[in-house]
Amino acid sequence: MENLKSVKISRQVFDKDKFNETVDTSFSQLIPLPDPSFFDVNLATQEDFWILYNKFFLLIPKEGIVNSHTYLIEESTEYINYAPNQAEIQALLEEIAELREENLGIYQDLANQATEFAKIKELQDSPANTDSLTEG
Repeated sequence: MENLKSVKISRQVFDKDKFNETVDTSFSQLIPLPDPSFFDVNLATQEDFWILYNKFFLLIPKEGIVNSHTYLIEESTEYINYAPNQAEIQALLEEIAELREENLGIYQDLANQATEFAKIKELQDSPANTDSLTEG
């Protein structure tokens, strides 16, 4: 067993930090990185909209002619032709019209009774009526 031969192995070692500084291992040359400051509206999706909407929700003014929650509500309401409680509102409007007609009838009856009462009172207070009452 004394036949052992010694073999000399040598290796070349690189400094890891120097290697990472020199060699780009991120494959950035194959896939161009987008510029984060660039936003192309034509490439935006509905998901992008909702992400941004939720992000800026509290920053959006409550009221305003444009760029506000009120504006979004008005535009969406008009778009979907939304009329909340429309059936109930229509029923109440019809009931109001019926009550107005009923009130008008009551006022006319009251006016007729007042006119009749005035005529009766006039007849009772007339001198001809007073004479016939005293003669009898």
